[in-house]
Formats: sequence, C-alpha cells, structure tokens
Amino acid sequence: TYVSFILIGLIPLLIFVIDYFNPLNLNLFVTSSVLTAGGFFLIGWLKAYVNQTRVLKGVIETVGLGAIAAIVAYFVGALLEHLLS
Repeated sequence: TYVSFILIGLIPLLIFVIDYFNPLNLNLFVTSSVLTAGGFFLIGWLKAYVNQTRVLKGVIETVGLGAIAAIVAYFVGALLEHLLS
C-alpha cells in the first residue's frame, strides 16, 4: 500500500512538474484532477479484482473517498490560510 500511496500521490503533482520544464497550454488544475481521478479509478478496479467484488462498487468507493479527501484537504488549507494570514 505504501508504493501505491506514493505513486497515486505523485499523479496530481506530475502535470505541474512537466509544465515547469515544458510549458503546456492546459488548465493544470483540471488536467491534474482528471489524471488523479483516473488513478483512483485504476486503484478501485484493482481492489475489486483482487477482492473479487463488483467493479462498479470498488471504483465508486475509491473515487468517492478520494474526492471527499481532496475536498476536505482543500477546505482545511483554505481555513488555515485564512487563520494564519
């Protein structure tokens, strides 16, 4: 799980690193979000495959939890910025 955490965690940053070295004409936030959702989709599919459960259930659970975690992290960051500035 550690390796998957690191690999999936790098996905949102990867597009920004690529853009730094080779500027892209893309909305980096949207591109990063789509790539991250794709990574969570893959993890959900693999989880369902390994556990021999329904693929749709595994994908929805994993993408949903990832989305909730991202939303919470965004609002915690916004709150901390407001409190510290």
